[in-house]
Amino acid sequence: MFTNAILGFMNIYLKALEDVKPDCVAVAFDLRSPTFRHKAVKSYKATRKGMPEELAQQMPIIKELLTNLGIKTVEMEGYEADDILGTLSYSCCSKGHECIVLTGDRDSLQLINDCVKVRLATTKENIWYDEERFLADYGFKPILLIDLKALMGDSSDNIKGVAGVGEKTATKLVCEWGTVENIYDNLDKIEATKSVVAKLEAGRESAKESKWLATIKLDVPIETD
Repeated sequence: MFTNAILGFMNIYLKALEDVKPDCVAVAFDLRSPTFRHKAVKSYKATRKGMPEELAQQMPIIKELLTNLGIKTVEMEGYEADDILGTLSYSCCSKGHECIVLTGDRDSLQLINDCVKVRLATTKENIWYDEERFLADYGFKPILLIDLKALMGDSSDNIKGVAGVGEKTATKLVCEWGTVENIYDNLDKIEATKSVVAKLEAGRESAKESKWLATIKLDVPIETD
C-alpha cells in the first residue's frame, strides 16, 4: 500500500495544528464528479490529467484518519474544495471568528481579509499570508487576484484570460484600475499601447468568463455550524 500522500498530508496538518492551535477544524475535499464550472465551460481544467491511482487509493484512508481524529470532512457534489473553504471562511467571518485556511493552492489567497489568513503550504515551507503580506507581494488587494487571473488566465486550470495579455501587463492594469469591470468601463482612458487596448477589446467576453471561473464561491449549501 502506498502511504506517501498520507504521511505528507498528516505531517503538514499536524504541524499547522501545533502552530495555530485552532478551536475547531474542517477539511474540504474535491469529488470526482463534474462541478458547476465544468458543466458551464467544457474547457475548464480539460488539460489536467486524472489523479494517479496510487494517490487516489490513499484518499479514503486520509478521510478515515481525520474522522477518527474527530475532524469534520466536508465535500459537496457540484462544487470544488476551494468553494467549500470559501464558504466556511465566510461563515467564520460572519460570526466574528478568525479563520486560517491551510492550503497549497494560491487561488485561495483571494479569500484573505481582516479575519481570514492563509497558511500556504509549499514544498519548502509554509508561508503566512495576511492582507499586509499579500499587498507587499502583489501590489493590490487579495480580492483582486480574481481580476488578475481574469486578464492573464491560468494554464493550470485552463482558464483563457485575455489572449496576448501576460502577468506584467495584467498586474499593472489591476494595480491602476482594480476590477476587470472598471478596466473595461475606462478602456478609453487606459495608458497602454494600441496593441494592448485592442487585445483587451477583443478579449472582453473571455475576461468576463475567466473571472467567473476564477471566483471562489462563498455560499455553497453546506452545514456550517
